[in-house]
Amino acid sequence: MSKKKKWIIISAVVVLLGGGSVFGYTKLKSNDTAGEQIHEEAPSFPSVAAEMGEVSKTIFSAGTVEAKAREEVKPEMSGKVERVFVEEGQQVTKGAPLFSVDGTDAALELQKQELNIIRAQKDLTEIKNKKDKILSDKTGKIKEVLIKEGDQVTPDTIVAKMVNTDFLKIKGKFSAYEAEQLRVGLPVKVFLVASLSYVDGTITKIDLTGAKEKGVGGVHDVEVLVKKPGAIYVGDYGEVQYTNAKGVLFASQIPTPFENPDDIDLLSGTHGKIGKVEIEAGDEIKTGQLIAKMDMTSLDLEMKEKELALKESQLTLEQKRRDIAKKQVTAPISGVVTKLNVSAGETPDGSKPAVVIMDTSAVYFVAAVDEMDIPSIKLGQNAEVYVTAFGNKPFVGKVVEVPKEGTKEDKTVRFAVKIELSDTSDLKHGMTGDCDIYVDKKENVVRLPLQAVEVLEEGKGTVMVKDPNSGEPTPKEVEIGIEGSEYVEIISGLAAGDEVLLTFGG
Repeated sequence: MSKKKKWIIISAVVVLLGGGSVFGYTKLKSNDTAGEQIHEEAPSFPSVAAEMGEVSKTIFSAGTVEAKAREEVKPEMSGKVERVFVEEGQQVTKGAPLFSVDGTDAALELQKQELNIIRAQKDLTEIKNKKDKILSDKTGKIKEVLIKEGDQVTPDTIVAKMVNTDFLKIKGKFSAYEAEQLRVGLPVKVFLVASLSYVDGTITKIDLTGAKEKGVGGVHDVEVLVKKPGAIYVGDYGEVQYTNAKGVLFASQIPTPFENPDDIDLLSGTHGKIGKVEIEAGDEIKTGQLIAKMDMTSLDLEMKEKELALKESQLTLEQKRRDIAKKQVTAPISGVVTKLNVSAGETPDGSKPAVVIMDTSAVYFVAAVDEMDIPSIKLGQNAEVYVTAFGNKPFVGKVVEVPKEGTKEDKTVRFAVKIELSDTSDLKHGMTGDCDIYVDKKENVVRLPLQAVEVLEEGKGTVMVKDPNSGEPTPKEVEIGIEGSEYVEIISGLAAGDEVLLTFGG
């Protein structure tokens, strides 16, 4: 029974006690010893007549007022607040800007992640381009092997040094003027001092800086590569000569010796781990010859790891881009700004929401209904809500949500039943109160006050009537229907106008 209604029932009992019909009886008692006769009145009870009217069964429950929606907004990126666009109490629509955050740090994180993706793509490309062997791209004689089994190599790793035994080089000494007339790739003649003959050569390098040498002064080395005809050896002397289109001869100032050409670097041309080396110093090799086999046993695992790393980096990058897009924080719902905990130039306190928005277009009373009563609660049932702040003023509502799960509180389980209220202008989110939910109702039925009926079991009860002969209270069984907070429905056993005694109390 609602505490708001108790005073009504109490008043009704007082009225009945004061103004109801009174049945009494008088008994004549003999006194054998004194021979006197004493008149003693039997106990009297107020009575009430059964009447036609409405009987309603309600379930009482305490609860709390809640707005239709309430959102606590926090920025999704860290940083100081640049601007605040709203004030407390302001009505906002969904998507409206609330405040903006300095996104400098997020932009730097984005750049870092972009670099991570470039590195991950490079690593994946390297794995995809891995070769299972290293081949020579030149012909010559191996001078030194620089790798061994188990070594890690990159495309620029020098795996061996070799010399090209088909060529010799010679450095001609020219003046500065003459050196300026020559160019790399120019065909020249080399005069062989010992055999007084000529061989063909090609300029491969020109020293335009020059240096002073004893006996000849300032000279510039012009390096020429000569294919060995078979009769030239390292240490033989020659002179480099060139005749231009005008017939002018340029010749090195002194004879110089032939030398072995510069060492040739053989590069791996791939990434990975050396499996087996197939060459050794002194070997004569040709272009396309196998130098080493690569260890390919972990290639599939490396490929999967790099692909996963790239995907993770791409997802992180997308998240960083979304973070920057969220530099401006917007309203997730339409409603009223009820709290504003941010100011321009300050970093939001992470322990509390930056902005709280409530949609008050609809207000609900959430009633904590006991598990014993929840089977009787149905959608659409009417309810009267009494909010503590407004005393006995009823707020009319209707059940709009009955939960499937309850919450354990101490030793009982309660279900949060949501009641939508029609008059919400004065209500605030968080107010407390209680309610009566009307689970059954009948109109124009025979009814008696609760104090007039003793309920025996479901559907059965007892009332007290005056015995027509003795005038004493006599029990009478009646069939009952709805048991309301004030009245009980009488289905059979009494008719409207029949009087019963109020002997059971309320």
